Amino acid sequence: MLTYQVKIKINESVEKDWLEWMKTKHVPDVIGTGLVKSFQILKPDSVEYLYLFHYHFENRDDFETYQRDFAPAMKKHPAKAFPNQFTAEREIFQWI
Repeated sequence: MLTYQVKIKINESVEKDWLEWMKTKHVPDVIGTGLVKSFQILKPDSVEYLYLFHYHFENRDDFETYQRDFAPAMKKHPAKAFPNQFTAEREIFQWI
């Protein structure tokens, strides 16, 4: 299993609308690729306006297919809906 983490720092002024949009539009679109086995949305208690999205992939092949075939368009969705309102960092974790 692999976990693809997207860490997002969102602008306070759009946080509520952005989170609703992420839950009802963006995350379902990512899940709809059929490559994501499960996901989590986490919010650290100690940091305001920060969210962690964990997308779990069965194997590296599924993740690489997602990266190649879907990720470029998926990365554009939030930037188009909420321009200049967030920063995103991405990291991959391998389950041990």
